[in-house]
Parts: sequence; C-alpha cells; structure tokens
Amino acid sequence: AVVSTQSTGPARIWATSNIFIIIISVINLIWESLPRYREEGASVAAFFVVDTICVSYFTLDLVLRILSTPSFKTFVSNVLNWFDFLAIIPFYVELLIGRENASGLAAFRILRLFRITRLFKLIRHSSRMMLMMEVVSNCLSELVMLFLTWVMGTLIFGTIMFYVEESPTSEFQSILHSCWWAAVTMTTVGYGDVYPETPLGQSIGSIILFLSMIYIALPMTLIVSKFSSTLAAHQESNAERRRKWKKIPSKSKAALF
Repeated sequence: AVVSTQSTGPARIWATSNIFIIIISVINLIWESLPRYREEGASVAAFFVVDTICVSYFTLDLVLRILSTPSFKTFVSNVLNWFDFLAIIPFYVELLIGRENASGLAAFRILRLFRITRLFKLIRHSSRMMLMMEVVSNCLSELVMLFLTWVMGTLIFGTIMFYVEESPTSEFQSILHSCWWAAVTMTTVGYGDVYPETPLGQSIGSIILFLSMIYIALPMTLIVSKFSSTLAAHQESNAERRRKWKKIPSKSKAALF
C-alpha cells in the first residue's frame, strides 16, 4: 500500500493522508519564518510540536516503504526516495545538536534548506508530475546541450558588450560583470542593475536580445518533441492498462458459463 499509492483502498487513504501531512508541514515551515513568531516561546514550541508530528509521519512512511520494497537496490536508485530522506534529516540533526546550538551554525542553516524538499514528496502522488520527471530524465542530454548553449552565449555576448562599453565609468567593469548582464538579458529577465549606456552598446544589446531568443529557442524544440513522444507513450500505456482492466470481468463471466 505504501509503495503503490493507488493500488487499493487503504493505499489511497494512506496517500491522501500523506498529501495532507505534507501540506501541513510546508505551511508550518512558511509560518514559522514570519518575524513576529520567531522570538515568541509559545509559538516556537507550537511549531516544533507540529514539525515533530509531521517528521514522525514522514519517518514512518519512509521506514514502511523500505521494509515493503521488493528491491532495495531499486529503492535506493530512486531520486524521490532520497528527497524523502533529505526532508527529515535536518530535524534529527537539530535534535542531536540542540536547537540553541544548531541555530547559530551556518552549516545547519544550509542543512535546514533541505526541509523544503518535502514538497517533492507530492510528486509521487501525481501521475502528471511523475510524467514530468520522466520527461526530464529522457531529455537530460538535450538539457545539458541547452545549458552549454546558454553558457556559450553568455560568454560570447558578455565579452562583446565588455569591449563595446569599456570605459573608466562603465558599469561593465569586467567580462564577469558583462556575463551577468548577458545572462539576465538572454533569459529576458532584465533586472536593470547593469545596462549599456552608449548608443552603440544599446544597439548591440538590442541585437543580442533578439538573437538570444533564437539561440535559446532552437534547443527547446528538441525538448518539446521529446515531451510529446513521452506523453504519447504514457497515454498509450494508460489506455492499454484500461483495456486490460475492462477485459478481466468479461473473462470471469465466460469462465462462469
């Protein structure tokens, strides 16, 4: 029931309760970050109690899935299971070190960031999100190509803009500063903290903005194509599963006669 969350009635009940606990945990995580609740002793204690209940449930869920998994090797190789592990680790580290001692450690503050991985626990309860995970896995080589394309464009356009805008008063103080501008320009974010001031730089910046949209769009067509093929295969698999399910009652009736 805890491995296949839609296999039986109890499994669906367990999955529903899992989603409910995840939502409570995330709300608790967000709520306790509000400044007015950080220093109140009663509020801190209440948040800790809620977090303890949620983590206890997550730990029980993880232990039960480890005990009931048909293949421990397959279980360990599943990325989602590692997210489940990372989601509960900060709580137990905090218990071992102590809340007062742990709160002042920079390493522990970084470790507490993993608490947000509890959101990833929702993926296993959504077929659509599982499909997205499958698409990302199948498109890994295309995503690497997209990243390399973006890095190359950032370096090329950043270098161009650095030499075009080079002056003692320029905001493009180095190629690294220019690469920051190129990165936010290529992704059409445009923070506005660094921008070209000369007419030539502005003209080239406009051209770079236009070229970057094409530069990024070309690899995206491969990813969209891979997504379409994966979605079609997923839908065909679901249709085949439904056809097999519909045939079972008819075979049972034929056996009776």
